Amino acid sequence: MPTVCPFCQANHHEQLSTHGLPFHRCPACNRFFPSASRAQLWPAESLEADSRFQANGTSQVAVADPAVRTPMPLPRAAIPAQDTADDFSPSQTPGPRTHPIVPGYRIERILGRGGMGTVYLARQLSLDRPVALKVMSRRWANDPIFVARFTREAYAAAQLNHPNLVQVYDIGEVESTKFFSMEYVAGRSICDILRNDGKFDPETAVGYILQAARGLKLAHDRGMIHRDIKPDNLLLDIQGLVKVADLGLVKTPDMSHDADKVDSNASSLSGLYTIPADMTGTRMALGTPAYMSPEQCRDAATVDHRADIYSLGCTLYVMVTGRQPFEGDTAVELMTAHAYKPLVPPDEIANRVPKELSSVIQKMMAKHPGERFQTMGEVVRTLEQWLGIHTTTRVSAREDVIAKFEVAVDQFHYSPTNLRRSRILTGFLASCLVSALVLTFVGRLDWAFGLAGMVLQAASVYFVVNGVARRTYLFRRVRQLVLGCSVGDWLVFGGGVVLCVIFLWMLKLFWIWTGFGLIGVALAFALRYGLDRAVEAERNPILDECELILKRMRSEGLNEDQLHLFVAKYAGRFWEELYEELFGYESKLTARTQLLRGECAGQRERFAVWREPIVQLIDSVEQSRQHDRERNLFIQIETKRLLATGMVARAARHHAEQSADEMLQSVNAIRDAELARRMKGMSGDPTGTSGTVEVVRRLIHGSSANVSAEPVDYLGWAIWLVCGPHVRVVFGTICLAGCVTWAVQNHVFTPADGVGAMPLMIAGVPLEATIWIDTATVGWAGILLITSLFYRGPWMSVLVLLGAAVTVFAHKLAAIPSVEPIQDFHVGAMLGTVLSLVGYRFGRR
Repeated sequence: MPTVCPFCQANHHEQLSTHGLPFHRCPACNRFFPSASRAQLWPAESLEADSRFQANGTSQVAVADPAVRTPMPLPRAAIPAQDTADDFSPSQTPGPRTHPIVPGYRIERILGRGGMGTVYLARQLSLDRPVALKVMSRRWANDPIFVARFTREAYAAAQLNHPNLVQVYDIGEVESTKFFSMEYVAGRSICDILRNDGKFDPETAVGYILQAARGLKLAHDRGMIHRDIKPDNLLLDIQGLVKVADLGLVKTPDMSHDADKVDSNASSLSGLYTIPADMTGTRMALGTPAYMSPEQCRDAATVDHRADIYSLGCTLYVMVTGRQPFEGDTAVELMTAHAYKPLVPPDEIANRVPKELSSVIQKMMAKHPGERFQTMGEVVRTLEQWLGIHTTTRVSAREDVIAKFEVAVDQFHYSPTNLRRSRILTGFLASCLVSALVLTFVGRLDWAFGLAGMVLQAASVYFVVNGVARRTYLFRRVRQLVLGCSVGDWLVFGGGVVLCVIFLWMLKLFWIWTGFGLIGVALAFALRYGLDRAVEAERNPILDECELILKRMRSEGLNEDQLHLFVAKYAGRFWEELYEELFGYESKLTARTQLLRGECAGQRERFAVWREPIVQLIDSVEQSRQHDRERNLFIQIETKRLLATGMVARAARHHAEQSADEMLQSVNAIRDAELARRMKGMSGDPTGTSGTVEVVRRLIHGSSANVSAEPVDYLGWAIWLVCGPHVRVVFGTICLAGCVTWAVQNHVFTPADGVGAMPLMIAGVPLEATIWIDTATVGWAGILLITSLFYRGPWMSVLVLLGAAVTVFAHKLAAIPSVEPIQDFHVGAMLGTVLSLVGYRFGRR
């Protein structure tokens, strides 16, 4: 019976050889097509994909290079880069090296190109950190259905926060350009190490795979499957931390062979390549053939988390043996070998591989999913047992390691220059305080005010200079807050600065403030570039030594929670500063509440606690901004998707708003589950796993249930209209301006004249309009109103306005008596302050 090629329609009367594979290759057009037995061997769902198999570079699975049989990865230089105009924003003129403009990011160079877009190394301006920025190509950005699904999956991946997973930071759209940013990992992939250094020793390989398994366990607990585990997607940073990349990203079913190219100049990986170069030179949209499980080779759409266990076992096999478990000239041969060919045990290839580890790898790579480890948690426990690690809530380390770390801790805390710096700062601040009190006592209130201004300006300048130089956490958060301000916020801020200058001029304090301020600026630079640099020169080698100790402990298989507990336990009484240098501010807050229980309790000092209320305030503002930004993005994307399905515009908008609200509810549920897990202990398992999996499913796939629209909050809208920020900023400015003018008229800063009791009088203005400005409490009311701009919430606005009114007018009521030395207006100010504080604390949204 003749065989007809479905592509060129050539009739082949002779029987075509399949070589045991479920495909024919047409001699006329050199393309693959399924054999007659294909339907019995592989599911019918994949036959449609098989019809796209070509050998000219446009196939989903292409013919491999002849070098495919080499056991080590192909060099990246052998993979040509490809420029495409699809990746540029509409406002850009395409060119070979033109970069798109994404507000909030400064693009530096290209990391790689893929079928879904281009990956750039960029710097996120708000937090001043490097990120891997992926800009989606127009080909996919113009497909609203694909974009909606992609956004959901990427957003679900963004909720996974684990030290062994590459973190997704942001998802957005600018001028129809879709982009998302992820953590940039400065280091090398396991594939790079294999290519350059050869195979690993078994202990090191298991330590790295154990880290990857811990990250994948969290993803599996959330119902997410990677489906493309391989050495290229395991990134090793300079601290020895392994991060799993490319998790939760959509794989396009018709991606061509040549569409996924990696820039040969990329020195670090981010995990944002759609499908990076694998160790065989072949690649597939739903996985890499060299590492695909048998069931994934048959039907990638129906695999479960055990496919990741198989791929992780393949990766471990390559790391300990230096060669792939199976070889083939084509992707089809590789996939068939994974499905049917028996595995050669690793210990028969490499003599140094113990038989126990070989058995573990063989179980991970069992052909049938039921014969493998059933969960990634089992893999983690098995590898920990092989390494001799006993995971408990207590941390134990060798005595020599503890002694070495404690020596480094003492050197860090008690470095000579650091002690000298502390004494100088303490003496300087004490001298300024005493001098201000003396100046006030002798009647030079203006000089005392200038001295206070010098300290304030010195602290402000030092905060900026030190933040720029060291990229401190608080400075980056303040920068994020400032850069995220709207035009209205900038107008308020600019008006406040101008108003402050006018006040200083009216009070005849401008030049005093400026003169002392210049002295403060000089002191700030002297502190930063004199003492601070000397302290860093002493401390940096000590921090490097601590990093090396932690890196060695990671290579022995200890997880991040154990390392954090180790530092928190043995860093001494002043542990927070060293811990923050090693792991960051946010990790320190978690460690303070979670890791210092029982065994680590005792006398502990906190470091720079004054930052915490500021950070909480910034967090509240940023969470509100992020909520609004994400909701608008989801509404836009979902509306376009529904319009593409034929829904009318009004109905599409309504359903999109409901879907966006449901999506954000799902995300909040995931975050609440993560918070509950941390409250139980950082090393504990996630609570409510089945419920979390269902939430992730709804987040990715949506829900068929109708989401009832939230009723319109007419009361909240009315409160915003009457008490909103526009109202508070106007009344706050009037109160401050009126108070300063009243103070000038009554010579408040001239002790000889005493505190004036006359109300404010302005020529041409009726006395009834200014008579209420008669005490300094009016200025305090203005400060309360301006401060409320940093908080949000309708009832907060009501309480703050009420507090300001009580502050200004309460002393005019006869019911409030005066008891020397406390006057009636003092009582009113205290009552108004209490009401405002209640609003700040409990009235926020």
